[in-house]
Amino acid sequence: MNSNPLHLNTSRFEGCTVTGALSVSAFVNDAVSIVHGPAGCSHLNMNLFHTTLLQHNTFRFFDIITSGMDENDVIFGGEKALEESITTALERSPKAIFVISTCIPETIGDDILQVCAKDRGVPVIPIKSSGFLGGSFNEGYESALTALLNLAEPRERHDGGVNIVGEKNLEFEVEENFLEVERLLSALNLDVNVRFVRDVDTNDIRNFCKGDLNVMRDDQTGNLTRHFEKTTGIPSIGSFPTGPGNTIKFLMRVGELCGVDSRDAVQEELALQEELAADFSDLRGEMITFDSFGFQNTDALIFDEVARAIGIRVDDSGTVIPVPMGMPVGTTGLRHMLNQWRRFIHA
Repeated sequence: MNSNPLHLNTSRFEGCTVTGALSVSAFVNDAVSIVHGPAGCSHLNMNLFHTTLLQHNTFRFFDIITSGMDENDVIFGGEKALEESITTALERSPKAIFVISTCIPETIGDDILQVCAKDRGVPVIPIKSSGFLGGSFNEGYESALTALLNLAEPRERHDGGVNIVGEKNLEFEVEENFLEVERLLSALNLDVNVRFVRDVDTNDIRNFCKGDLNVMRDDQTGNLTRHFEKTTGIPSIGSFPTGPGNTIKFLMRVGELCGVDSRDAVQEELALQEELAADFSDLRGEMITFDSFGFQNTDALIFDEVARAIGIRVDDSGTVIPVPMGMPVGTTGLRHMLNQWRRFIHA
């Protein structure tokens, strides 16, 4: 019996475990993702991806196929259907194949590991993602990231790059957030080694262990950080920086872990934050409250910190400021958020 509680409150990062896994594997450019299950599991996610990315003004095709399990497969087992879908995937000459399991084959006991273990000349990597057996979007996302790490090749020598791990590929601000982190790293004269996993090739993933540091997008449980450090021996930072103070701490911590003097970068960022406060001085003295629109686990302390830095008063009554659904990353993210606040206040 599944003893996990129902998800009574959901955010845009919640949902099917298969969706979480596909949101990682589908963004490896030269690989094929197989959804092992009924055709509807694949079609639903393809439609979701296309709709979401069109909202980002992005149109692209994903190399996703289905094993198309039918009633006979449910009764007698779906391993043959999986074998046939792997054969179909091989005809596309991929550099890797990812097999994402759905609820039905996991429930009836298909030996997916055994099917994937056969030598076919390219890696066939299973990703465990059965939903109603206790999974969630985030568990599928984490399962895919840890599975794809098997493509990384051990390295004795590191080249000073930084790995960006676990970007939310369906997040509206995914590129803006990456560019902000890249800007902060460049202030320390550091480059990005691999975006794991966003629009990369399998060869990029193989070079993962050339990096000196892993920066996680948002590892609230700490599971990814622990796994990646144990597997690769590369130190990690558990999240992108949010808020003025955390951005400064991020620069200092990255400098410490990479052996780089961060003092100049910190001073430059502090000056940028002072400039930011001056640019929004027209909001000084405004009275606001925060409204998360029912979304859970919003860290209001970050927003209180920003309000104090600008001189905005926070109270339980007055103008209602919609809290952004994603935490503002870095100083640039704060600027975008304050522009939202300004538009609402002066509406």
